[in-house]
Amino acid sequence: MAKIKNEYKPGDPSVYINFDAIADLPEEYEAVITEVLFDPKNLNKSFVNVGSKSNPSWMPSTELMYKIAEACGISGSPDSETTPIIEDVDINPMLMKGLDAPPTYRRMTVGRSVSKRSSRLMEDGTPLWSSLCTTDYNVWERCMDLWSTEEAYSEGYTKKLNYEKAYKYETMYKRRAHFDSEMKFAHAKAETKAYLKTIRELAGLPTGFTTEDLASGKFVFARVRRSKSLLKMETAARLQAISRGFSGSPPSLFGPVDDGKTSFEQLPEPPVVYDATGDEIPEKPKPSELAIILFKEYLESIKDKELLESGKKTLSWLESTEDPEANAKYYAKALDNLKAIEESIPEAFRIEHHLF
Repeated sequence: MAKIKNEYKPGDPSVYINFDAIADLPEEYEAVITEVLFDPKNLNKSFVNVGSKSNPSWMPSTELMYKIAEACGISGSPDSETTPIIEDVDINPMLMKGLDAPPTYRRMTVGRSVSKRSSRLMEDGTPLWSSLCTTDYNVWERCMDLWSTEEAYSEGYTKKLNYEKAYKYETMYKRRAHFDSEMKFAHAKAETKAYLKTIRELAGLPTGFTTEDLASGKFVFARVRRSKSLLKMETAARLQAISRGFSGSPPSLFGPVDDGKTSFEQLPEPPVVYDATGDEIPEKPKPSELAIILFKEYLESIKDKELLESGKKTLSWLESTEDPEANAKYYAKALDNLKAIEESIPEAFRIEHHLF
């Protein structure tokens, strides 16, 4: 981590990482450093200028914001609060009536308002939620802007266009169709803009960038996730529990996981069978079934092509044979292959069993 930290200078406007917090990450988590790249010589490709030509203020485009969200590990809540925007509007512009005509007011739905939250996993392993970001998408105002722009360009549709061009909104029928078409996507557009607000908040981005801020051609973010070594150890613990007859999930290596519904102490007892003397015996999978589980787990980590090919063939035979243990010769060979594969796995990630 120190080496990565030294690659970036303090105060660099392109770096959005708390290196001190990452250095103190518990063993359960790891940080993935990601550089989101863009072309600083062609900012119009990845940014939108919300300022002026002489004094630009750049905002990341929707596509670039999605890349930033992925680099930070930001995920939007699946639920959004949506309400219609209802207003009393003068529909004369849609009816193609002049400015001197008496207004024709109509109460109608003119857009959508969407509120959304997103979350991001922080350095201490807890999720950080954004504030509730709300965006209004007023279709009527946007249509009015396009209609009046075309009217000004055409000087009230008195200018004739060449055969390659055509006006888009010169009749009330076209304007009504345009409004209805925009209304179909009002919710999606409002939700996207609300989501982009949550990304900007959780990523710590400013409201605008100067051209100098973007000279490096990159943004640097960190995404916190559960460490791969921990996930492998938990998988090994789960399979070990299965081999001992437990059907539920084993406890987390870092304590029980509270999902709000159940805990490890509340899990049902493992199934029980009885022998001839009446003693209870935990139900366990057959040796061949446990061998299949081990093959599937180990093959995900094998890099040796010969071992991988041999393991796949053995696994295929175990799964396609009704009673592999009945064929002592081939079953013994299968266990030999499993033993060879297991020996290539680091000892810390081997699963405890008693097959050989």
